This record gives sequence, structure tokens and C-alpha cells, in this order.
Amino acid sequence: IVREGRECGENLLFFGCRHENKDFLYEEELKEFESEGIIQLYTAFSRDTDKKVYVQNLMEQESLKIWELLESGAHIYVCGDAKRMARDVHKQLLEIVKDYGKMEQTEAETYVIGLENSFRYQKDVWS
Repeated sequence: IVREGRECGENLLFFGCRHENKDFLYEEELKEFESEGIIQLYTAFSRDTDKKVYVQNLMEQESLKIWELLESGAHIYVCGDAKRMARDVHKQLLEIVKDYGKMEQTEAETYVIGLENSFRYQKDVWS
């Protein structure tokens, strides 16, 4: 869209896998998109450092930005492992909504369900 000269909102991409050198799918393309200003790329390679870092950890660091984008109509797409990653990302999303939306747990859950019902929070996950 951006390359066609059409207006596009801010795009954050949180990419996680075990090893950068083995698992970083579409690395060249994603880095090119980042250098062109099409996306802001956040990467978590959980087995490349002593301390494991996951997508939800990066999301926590960018909580305010995520909340502001959600409030301005952003969409969220989660792809990957359903057993752990998707569950942990969902928990982090709820925390962001609770903290920045100043909501109780049930209110945050209702907010996230509203995102799902309006197709603004979609998951393509597998186990």
C-alpha cells in the first residue's frame, strides 16, 4: 500500500522465534520494510541470549504505543504457536488494556472481545 503511494497507518511488527540465524523468516524483506519506514520491527530470538526474550516482553516495552494505536482503530494479527505464544500474547494484550485503559479485568476482557468481534484482533494459530 505504502509503495503504491497510498496512505497507511503506523505498522508495528513483533516477530519472535528461537534463533535469528535459523528461524528469521522473511528477514530481508522485513528489514527492507523497516528501512523504508513501512513497519517498525521488533524481534525476539528466545534462544540467542542468556535471558529468554519473547514477543510479549517486547509488547510490554511498547505498551503505551500499542494502547494508543488500539484507541485510534488499530488491528492486531497474531500468528504462530497456539499452546504458549498466542496465550502469552493474549495475556499481555489484556494487561495493556487494563493498565492504559484503567480497566478492571472483566472490562479489559470485554474490550478485547469487542476487538475480536469487530475483526480488529485476529489469530492464525496452531498447536
